[in-house]
Amino acid sequence: MGKYCVVEKNFIENHAGSKARNDIADILVKEGWEPLVVHHSEEKGTLDKIKMLFLTRNDWSKIYHKIPEHSELLIQYPLAMYPKVSTVAIPFLKKMKRKNVKLTFLIHDLDSLRGVYTNGEREFLSTADVIIAHNPVMVEYLKQNGYSDKEIRSLNIFDYLTKGTVAGRKAGEKTEVVIAGNLKREKAGYVYRLNEVEGEIQFRLYGPNYDGETQGKNVKYCGQYKPEELPEKLEGGFGLVWDGDDLGACTGVFGEYMKYNNPHKTSLYLASGLPVIIWEKAAMAKYIEKNNLGIAVREMNEIPLKLKSLSEEDYRIMKSNVEIVGKQLCQGKMLLAVLGK
Repeated sequence: MGKYCVVEKNFIENHAGSKARNDIADILVKEGWEPLVVHHSEEKGTLDKIKMLFLTRNDWSKIYHKIPEHSELLIQYPLAMYPKVSTVAIPFLKKMKRKNVKLTFLIHDLDSLRGVYTNGEREFLSTADVIIAHNPVMVEYLKQNGYSDKEIRSLNIFDYLTKGTVAGRKAGEKTEVVIAGNLKREKAGYVYRLNEVEGEIQFRLYGPNYDGETQGKNVKYCGQYKPEELPEKLEGGFGLVWDGDDLGACTGVFGEYMKYNNPHKTSLYLASGLPVIIWEKAAMAKYIEKNNLGIAVREMNEIPLKLKSLSEEDYRIMKSNVEIVGKQLCQGKMLLAVLGK
């Protein structure tokens, strides 16, 4: 049985794209899956949407004719395409089912969790034989929302491929907490209130769209780097996974989404050798605590107290666990494990 995977054109051309998507494509291709190339949207407006409508239809027609009967096709969902344009792929997926092609969908995002465009999502996922969800919480959500007839597997955590080593990365004090990601106020409003956190703690910020003070009472902005460069650049004792405007909890749409998804920055921190601090109601919190890879907190003001009470020996053991898991993420072991089930 042939194994095929859908990859975006920017992956083949080595252009910048989603780190998570590119890593998955990388792992699959190295394992012998044949890449089938599709175009991706470039967010250029109406004319680009019209152009992509024709290109996407042509891409999926080629895929349909290329794949022989009884093959397997892995699709990263959602497609890196305008949502409504991407639906032109659905008739071809249905035709592939008639060729007994096994369709595996690996989920990056579920718009239904944000309350948007659920019809397209249902049309896509209804064609699946296998759905790879982020974690057990997302698995249960899918089972409760119309996909109980599907084989649904849990990835548990995303891989984070790195070419180099983080052995030379400067270690930080455990009270130095890294925050990496999009620092835009609309997404990470809490970042602009970090000076309200009381206690012995220093936050080190990495990422685009930061418009606050570069050096504050307990905050230092450390610049922006490419995803593949970050593991060697992050300097601190922990990495923080938080979202929304509030310091008391992860609130709003982004905070609610954390109850179901695997934030990719969790993988970044572990691949960088950093234990994780995460909101206790996040879906990933159970994985972090179960494997002793960090700590879960109810609110941001708990962090200094928890770090102070963490003994050096407990921190050493935690870092040792992180090193083991981080190495697995850097080698793509999580995806290989879930595909081997």
